[in-house]
Amino acid sequence: MGKVRCLAIGVLLFLVVAVDFTGRFMSMLADGVLVAGIIAVALPMFKKA
Repeated sequence: MGKVRCLAIGVLLFLVVAVDFTGRFMSMLADGVLVAGIIAVALPMFKKA
């Protein structure tokens, strides 16, 4: 399960960078959504520790 979470975080981080090449407003909106997704996926990993 940890590998799946790491893969999901990697994909979301890639999307944060990839979306930056789109329009300015769409980029800001998508960055906020993707960062929230990364936090939601990563938070359980830190709560176990």
